[in-house]
Amino acid sequence: MSNIFQNGFDNCLTMRLSNSDYWDLFLCYDCKDAPDPDIILTGSCLLINIDIDDDDSYSGNTLYNLVDWTGATVYGSGVTLNDIGLTGIDNGFITYDCTGSTSGATFLSAFTGSTLFLSSADTRFFMTRVSGCTYDYTITPLTGSTEGRYSRLCGGFYQGFFKLSDQTFFDDVSDNMFTWPISWFNCPSSEVCTGITGSTKCCVDPKITYKCYSDKKPTPYNYQVLPTRYEQGWTSMFWLRKDDDVCSGNTATTLNDVYSGNTGFFFYMGTRAENKFWDLFSGETGYTTTSGYPLPPPIESKEVLNNNPFLVYQPQGCCCFSGITQVTIQQRDRNLDIVNNALGFRIKSDGSIGYRSIGMSGVCSAVTATTVVDCNKQCGCKCTGTTTVVTVTEKWVTGTTVTEEYSDPGIIYSDNWIHISIRFRAYEEYIGCELNGVPQRKGRLDFYVNGFLKWSVENFDEFLFKELYEYREKQQGVPFNYSWGGGSQGLIETNTVNGPDVKDNNLVIQENFAGTFEGDAAIFKLYGCSLDTTIIRADFENNKVRFGLV
Repeated sequence: MSNIFQNGFDNCLTMRLSNSDYWDLFLCYDCKDAPDPDIILTGSCLLINIDIDDDDSYSGNTLYNLVDWTGATVYGSGVTLNDIGLTGIDNGFITYDCTGSTSGATFLSAFTGSTLFLSSADTRFFMTRVSGCTYDYTITPLTGSTEGRYSRLCGGFYQGFFKLSDQTFFDDVSDNMFTWPISWFNCPSSEVCTGITGSTKCCVDPKITYKCYSDKKPTPYNYQVLPTRYEQGWTSMFWLRKDDDVCSGNTATTLNDVYSGNTGFFFYMGTRAENKFWDLFSGETGYTTTSGYPLPPPIESKEVLNNNPFLVYQPQGCCCFSGITQVTIQQRDRNLDIVNNALGFRIKSDGSIGYRSIGMSGVCSAVTATTVVDCNKQCGCKCTGTTTVVTVTEKWVTGTTVTEEYSDPGIIYSDNWIHISIRFRAYEEYIGCELNGVPQRKGRLDFYVNGFLKWSVENFDEFLFKELYEYREKQQGVPFNYSWGGGSQGLIETNTVNGPDVKDNNLVIQENFAGTFEGDAAIFKLYGCSLDTTIIRADFENNKVRFGLV
């Protein structure tokens, strides 16, 4: 296209128009209305900015966000987590003596007595160094000639949560004494019933009972310092240096040594583990959260009718109808919380880059229950004895499907700093409350290297964070997580009273995401918008000299 202003100049303007996926083009006379990349890169769209070279961002084992999300909310002056030890020891957030007994006083103090205060005066997202008692999680701080301070990852990575669950703990109620469940009458007045000789029981005064309930009603957490959904997509950026040999001198066992198919995870989002309290474990019996909720899962019972008339009635010495049996289950579906709630990004040894996610499948599984039926209790006849009934029922059990895709080899090269950007752009974009009620969307996932688009995935599912189906005290710090420099341990390092629980081993997240990046990490950014190519490239240009790229 020649002479764009038609003023007789014989100069030419060369433009690439056919490759729209790679370039966004701006034409203007004086460029006064063109977007300023620096304003966009530092504006309200920037949600996470962690730079290990910045003293305000780096503090030993903790990395702090340099920006605050304007939508952050913290209840009152802050939130105190009195049960963080129940889950915090599983990724090293709460430390304890690994050589000590899990039934000893030291472990019990860390497990049941640890607390964490999240102040409303500081709503920065932060990440802590992951650790454990079984494997090595080495991170070495180094300083380069131009790049400044960075972290060398040889088994270690960082992890942090940005929200707490309020939804599975209590339901608020109105001041209506006629609609309360009977279970709430566990806090009656202290008055002794009058007119009943020798009575020591308290009279239930509905008004006093409601006041007692209101006084003891738990305070909501309302802690959230990052959004869980992005109206117009999201963009993440990283400065990394892949080096497969930099950790060769490390003789300790890392997650990569155990799970060679998980090596190279450098970014993860979702729940960091399954619900560790999904099954009945003997060591946890008798222990509760600080609000009194038992650590074992609740007992769920249901009646099953035997439709075979020859088995329903038991005429031998008893007139009883024994066709109804009780099936008791004390176990949660451990996979229900992780489907569509785990997404990791990985660089393979061949230099390809891609993702791995967990979807849902399901199977019908036979559940066998042995029930002892009291004949008299069941039908009311005057007979004694019991009947043993074995029932087999079909139960739908949630299964998982692992999906992963990778680019061509050689996209990521070793031994040099590289700028990696991952962008999700939804096909349907909304602003603010317009997104309310909109189901999970489809979009395109793009992978950029040093400012250039290298690979795209169409019809990619929007990622939606979700909580666990569990009481809030038993999932503190587990869902709503980001990991940098690795995937997630799952429950590989989990421990509990007289634990670990062997049933927590080799679960889905551990098997598919327990792996780390080997090399160096310096910067992690996350934008709550889908940045265009020119802005991504501007970020690369702004930092390339620092990382030795000219």
